[in-house]
Amino acid sequence: MRERPVVHAVDGVTFTLPPGEIFGLVGESGCGKTTVGRTVLRLAEPTSGSIRFEGKDITHLKEAELRPIRRQMQIIFQDPHASLNPAMTIGQSIADPLIVHELASEEDARKAALEIMTEVGLSPAEQLYGKYPADLSGGQKQRAVIARAVILRPKFIVADEPVAMLDMSIRARILELMLELKDKYDLTYLFITHDLATAKFICDRIAIMYLGRIVEFGDAKAIFNDPKHPYTQALLAAIPSPDPDARRLKTLPKGEVPDAVNPPKGCRFHPRCPVATPTCGWEPQDMLDLLDQRALDEEVSRRDEAVLGPRSRMQVEEQRLRIRTGGIGIPRKARTGLSLFVVLASFVYALMIPLVGVAVLMAGSFGLLLTDALARWESTRITRAQGGAARARAYLEDVLQGAPQPLANTVTRLAVDGDDVLLEFAPAEDPELRMSAGREVRCVLY
Repeated sequence: MRERPVVHAVDGVTFTLPPGEIFGLVGESGCGKTTVGRTVLRLAEPTSGSIRFEGKDITHLKEAELRPIRRQMQIIFQDPHASLNPAMTIGQSIADPLIVHELASEEDARKAALEIMTEVGLSPAEQLYGKYPADLSGGQKQRAVIARAVILRPKFIVADEPVAMLDMSIRARILELMLELKDKYDLTYLFITHDLATAKFICDRIAIMYLGRIVEFGDAKAIFNDPKHPYTQALLAAIPSPDPDARRLKTLPKGEVPDAVNPPKGCRFHPRCPVATPTCGWEPQDMLDLLDQRALDEEVSRRDEAVLGPRSRMQVEEQRLRIRTGGIGIPRKARTGLSLFVVLASFVYALMIPLVGVAVLMAGSFGLLLTDALARWESTRITRAQGGAARARAYLEDVLQGAPQPLANTVTRLAVDGDDVLLEFAPAEDPELRMSAGREVRCVLY
């Protein structure tokens, strides 16, 4: 009956590409770049939103209706080794789209494939036409993948990390080839990359993605000259300098990328942000992450667990964190059942006295005394549990004093609720994209 977990790969991503533009989608691995590219081409089905190509909504078109449009939209996959069929020759792979879309006969498709192979630098084309992917180098395979995408003369191409698998010496030549083809055939590129230097070289506009969302969006030169979002600044700071004597102040993000199944509320970058504020969207999960970080120190971990108990006693309730320090006592339902048992046992015992002997009377008396002792012991344990809650509250105050200031300032209430301790956090809100200095930035600082 539990809700099925869902990975939030892409969440609220919106952009428009004018004809002839190279639009860059930049971000680290796992941020959702490839999912965006595949969804735009309907290789992955969107769960919401809309996709428009030349003004036509193609979000829910059936395959028969979508097939003619697919000729205008092609993709260059990231891994040329995996995107080529090892059982087909290079020439067959390049000519295949023309045959699949019934645009040429086998002979005409062969001629067109030889022409495009020469155009992308696969020479001599006649000799390479019959070669298999295993016979080619990485750069040649990537040229073959580009040729296969261009042979249909599309208007729009999704280039998914087209040079990521290549050596540095070959990357520049592949990028120059893509620019030449763009100018010749008036192509529009959605260029997906994790390499900011490559994006700076080839893109007109770029969008910086983090954990499924765009955090900064605008002109490529403006973003490189004056990055606004802290994540963009961290990405640029990570680019190595060619001068070995140059020293730069690096504000690299701390920790790991959060779980995409339960992404952070508010700004998704705030748990790693070096300039986070109390309004960035802190939540109970951030407190649990802080306790996990403290657990890396074995002595601190033992001290935390001795006062707060194990993680299983901590429960997130929207913007509240409940720590059940009173769990050592018998639950309320169990205590009610125990009281009813004592009353019922006493009534049955009174009825049985005339029918049984003294031995049963003594056994029954012992049972009632044992039950009464258990009840008194439970009362003592509850008192101790309540004292444990007060002790846990005081301990959490000390923990918050050593926590990051933005996180500590977001806690609006720290109180004892019966046997439990409650931490309440201020509501978290997504800052959304806002205009700043000619570009859009998803950050509360703007």
